[in-house]
Amino acid sequence: MTRQGLSRRGTGTAAQVATAASGLQAQDAAAARLGVRARSGVPDEAAVLDAVDLERSVVRPWLMRATVHLVAAADARWLVALFGPMIERRFAAVRWRQLGIDGQLLDRAIPLTREILAGRQLTRHQLAAELAERGVRPADDPQAATHLLLALSCRGVTCRARDSGRESSFALLEEWVPPAPVPADPIAELARRYFRAFGPATAADFTTWSGLRSGAAIAAISDELTEVAFDGRRGWTLGTVEPVAGLRLLPMFDNYLIGYRDRSGLLDAARYREVYVGGIIKATVLCDGRVIGSWRLARTVGTARRAAVTVVPFERFTRRHQQELERERADLERFLGRPVSLSTDG
Repeated sequence: MTRQGLSRRGTGTAAQVATAASGLQAQDAAAARLGVRARSGVPDEAAVLDAVDLERSVVRPWLMRATVHLVAAADARWLVALFGPMIERRFAAVRWRQLGIDGQLLDRAIPLTREILAGRQLTRHQLAAELAERGVRPADDPQAATHLLLALSCRGVTCRARDSGRESSFALLEEWVPPAPVPADPIAELARRYFRAFGPATAADFTTWSGLRSGAAIAAISDELTEVAFDGRRGWTLGTVEPVAGLRLLPMFDNYLIGYRDRSGLLDAARYREVYVGGIIKATVLCDGRVIGSWRLARTVGTARRAAVTVVPFERFTRRHQQELERERADLERFLGRPVSLSTDG
């Protein structure tokens, strides 16, 4: 928790938080914003939205494990170049072939996409429709437009831009994200950030988190890592931190719960399926490194502008837990800019 910035909420911007956490999973955009809140007491939700839509200091590409992540815009180009080939290998042979997305189609789609999106942002379906008018037509499948955008993003052509209602719009990566310095060794920089944010961790943990092989990554920074024993395993850490007790309300899909293959240190086995439900990772109550409950946030619509947090304990909550939950409720109120109530279910 200390390494992730969760023990003591800092003062970082959305971009600084995303960098320190090695990216925040962001297929649910609202959950990613709450992930920033859990790690910084400075930006409110409007400021995080501005960072995405107006300042463009953070961006949401497909990266680790072929999943959308919120990362600093300064890192977006080199991370896309690093993860793009892995994602393409994962999908090209089977799924993209089923959808009619192959090298020939992409060779036609890429220059047309650059022409269509020049100075514009379109949703995936709008872009697919304009490409179809120009003769680029993958299979008639509801997922075709998404996978075509994924393929274009892997090639460094497109990236998410502003949200358009409940849909993301897409822009040209070279227009939306300004050039920035590229690490001399990108895989080394990725490994450095991972072990700084998640250590102690194993090679298998790095692969589970990233979707990349660990050998070259760990070898690239072997002189910076310290080998340690923990939880009956051997792994590595980068630098030292002093653990600090703390409680946080983590959003769905939070980065903290994805960084390890063996998650027994985070959560009792009997509760595992209450948190990891299919492809969903529930919002959790985290205390001193372990999950002690789940929670849900309900926002009223219209003019009322209120919100309610309902917590489901996995164990008996102490007075300390209740006090820290109240502090979290108050910070959610600050972040959301609306009254937030707190109740316990069970």
